[in-house]
Parts: sequence; structure tokens; C-alpha cells
Amino acid sequence: MRPTIELPHDPALPGLAPIREAGLGGAIAALGLAGFPVELRLCGHTPGSRATFEARAGDRRFAVKVYAEDPVPEAELYQALAAAALAPSRPGTELGGNSVVRVPPLVAWERELRLLVIGWLEGPTALDLVRGGQGRRAGELAGRWLERAASLPVRLGRPCGAPHMLYQTGRAVGALGAADRALKSAAKGVARMLAASVPVENAPRLVHGTLYARHILDVGNGPGVIDWQRFGDGPLELDAGTFLASISRSALDDEPLAGEVARAEDALLTATRGLLDERALAWHWAAALVRFASKVLKVDRRPDDWRARVRAQLDEATRLAGRAARRDSVARVEAPVFGLGGAALDLVLQALSTRPATPEELDQIRKLLAVARERTP
Repeated sequence: MRPTIELPHDPALPGLAPIREAGLGGAIAALGLAGFPVELRLCGHTPGSRATFEARAGDRRFAVKVYAEDPVPEAELYQALAAAALAPSRPGTELGGNSVVRVPPLVAWERELRLLVIGWLEGPTALDLVRGGQGRRAGELAGRWLERAASLPVRLGRPCGAPHMLYQTGRAVGALGAADRALKSAAKGVARMLAASVPVENAPRLVHGTLYARHILDVGNGPGVIDWQRFGDGPLELDAGTFLASISRSALDDEPLAGEVARAEDALLTATRGLLDERALAWHWAAALVRFASKVLKVDRRPDDWRARVRAQLDEATRLAGRAARRDSVARVEAPVFGLGGAALDLVLQALSTRPATPEELDQIRKLLAVARERTP
């Protein structure tokens, strides 16, 4: 049975055509849905990269993700997380009562179609909780996930620590510079502060990579964590900083939310006390805010006060970067390699296009960081 909605026409996503022609059940026989009505709803589409759908078939509900790139690493991650008792090992089964953290189970996947079908987790997002006056609950859920992540035996994905974040900061500086000279100056100032106080990252873990508040759900007895496409191997502070940046910008954009955002931040910091390095967290929080500031430029209809919103985020990032620069928990870099116009910062600031960083670029940044640390007294 063909889908009930018009699917995007995107030749970069080979999984769309079979679904369009034969329906989800016909395209993926393992689902056992051939001949059954399936309702599809488009949740998101990034042309040339990916598309995500919600699928309903009777009382069954899935997330269908179609990619331009090979989804095998993500499929393997879901399998590893299921083995770590974070998701049911088989669709339709439940986890034991002792587990309070959930990820979606892998239901089916087709490598040739670059397509994944995963279980659907239901519940309000952490951002919904903040907006609904439950900021403390939002922070507790994020903290509970980070506690669980610290003990996970799973080590998969690309390295995504400070070099990756410096690269992202460079891209953000370039995007802001193309829009406003003053904003570029402010963003570049934060980038220089971050480049001069790179966190020490001695214990990489599995990290989500884009742990925005919308990616944490309240599933009743704990958090559910969805959308694992950007997972990697890095410091927990990266995920914690990304989450905090995603909610703190809400307070900067909407002042009435400031109280709930503060309660969420306090709850997360309380739950992770002794687990996260305070100043490394500030570093990643600041880097994420710079990246989020540049995302304002991608909105089709920018608010009239977009410059003020971006500036508020950059000011907060500057404050956090100053906190991160304290010597006792960062690799304080004074060597010429990170000096004004230094090679490493120039490298990341050259990454101004929307293309991903090449492995060679990230490797070069890592080597420059290593050299800088060796020169640090």
C-alpha cells in the first residue's frame, strides 16, 4: 500500500523511492506490514542529507530515517545500546524495571536503501518541560542520562572533543561574519578565548553529539534519548554543555523562561557534581552557544531583534569562556601556536563553508593542540 503523504523527491536519499512506490511495508518486508495501511508524517528533511518520518500502523509506531550516507554505524550503535540494557533487545518487549534510561530500539534496517526503522519513544521533551514550568525535572532527566553514560561500556563513533568543537566554532564565526561585522568580532573574541584554554580530556565516553533539550524525553520513569546520528567518542562535558546551551539560549530569547532555565541548570549540576569538570563544562557550554548563535541566521524568517538575540548569546559565551580559562582544570595555552593569528585558530576560522570538516583537518587540529599542551608549563 502506497504512503498517504507525498514524499520528498530527493535523489540523494535512495530509500524514498521504494517507499513511494510500494509503501513502507513493501519496501521493508521485515516489518511485516505488507498490505496494511501505514500513515506517514514527515518530521524533518534536510535535502541531500536525510529525512525522518513518523510511521503509524494500527497500534505500532516507528521512526523511519532515510539517509544519503551509510547508516551502518548508527545501526550498530542501537544494537550496542540494546546490549547495554538501554533498549529492548526485540521489538515489542520491555526492559527490566531497574533500568531508568531509554534509547529507541532498532526495529529494522536496510543498508542498500540507507534506511533505519527504530522504535518510537513517547513523552514531552526537556524543552517542553522547561516551557511548561518543570525546569527542575528537565535538568534531572539530563543529569540522569549523563550519570548513566559515564558507566556505559559502549565506545563507538568518531572522536568529537575539543578539535571538533573548535572547528564548529570556526564555522560559526564565518557565518556570523558574513551577516554582521560586529557579531563576527564578538564571536571571534570568544573563539580566541576558547582556543587559549582547551579542556583536558582524559576520559572519553560515548557522547550523543547533539544533546539538545528536544532530544531528551520524559518517558515516565526516566529519560529517553533520541536522534543519535551525530554520536561519537568524547568528553561528557560536551553533551552536558550542549544541553545547557540549548536551554540557556531559551532564557536569553524569552526572559520569562529564565527562572525555569535556572532551575534546570541547577538540577543538572547537582546531579552531576563530582562527575563533570566544572571549567571543561563551561568551555563546551560556551562553544555550543557560539554555534547556536550562528543558527539564527538559518531561520527562514529571522525575528526583528535577531542581532540582539545573537549578541546576548555571544555575551553569555564570553562569560563562560572566561570561567573556562582558569588555569587549574584546563590546558592553558600561551604558546605561539595559539597566539594572535596562530596556526590552529586560523585553521578552524578557515572552515567557513557548510561542508563537514575533513578527517585531515580534524587530525591537524588535534596535532596542534597536542603540541600546545606539550609547551604548556
